[in-house]
Amino acid sequence: MRKQAHAVLLAVLLAGCAQQSLPQPDVTMRKPQGMIDLPVDDGGTGLVGPAGGALLGMAIGSGGGTEWAVAAGVAAGYLVGGSEGPTLTGMPARARDEAIAKMMTVPLREPVTWFTAQDKASGKITATREFTDEKGRTCREFVEWRTVRAMNGHTSGTACL
Repeated sequence: MRKQAHAVLLAVLLAGCAQQSLPQPDVTMRKPQGMIDLPVDDGGTGLVGPAGGALLGMAIGSGGGTEWAVAAGVAAGYLVGGSEGPTLTGMPARARDEAIAKMMTVPLREPVTWFTAQDKASGKITATREFTDEKGRTCREFVEWRTVRAMNGHTSGTACL
C-alpha cells in the first residue's frame, strides 16, 4: 500500500513538472504558385517543374559539370513550377507543428526555427501579418522555409487559434 502511495505521489509530481504544450492552431496552407503557369496537370505533386529542370540540366551539362547543371535545373524547376518542398512526416512534422504553435506567441516577423537531427530536417516559420477572422479567432499569415535531407522548400499559410 505504501509503495502505491509513493508511486501516485511521484506521478503527481512528475505531471506537475511536465512542460505544458501550446495549443495547436488550425493551419491552412496556400497552394504554391509557380512563376509560369504550366499547361501540364501533374496531379498536384509539383514535380513537373523540377523534373523538367533536371532533364534540361542533364542535356546542357557535360563532364564534371553535369551534377551542377542538374542541381541548378531542379532549383530552377521548383522556382518556375512551384512547390512547397519536401513532405514532412514523423518527428519533423511534430517539430514543425510545435514551431507553428510557438509562432502564434512570438512578435510578428520573429522567426521560429525547428530542427531534427535524426531526419536531417530543419525549418524556419515567420509570422508576417496578424488579424481576426470572421469566427473571432486570432490568425497569423506566415511564410515557411524547410529543408529535409538537402531538399529545400518554401511555402506560406494561415494559422488561427
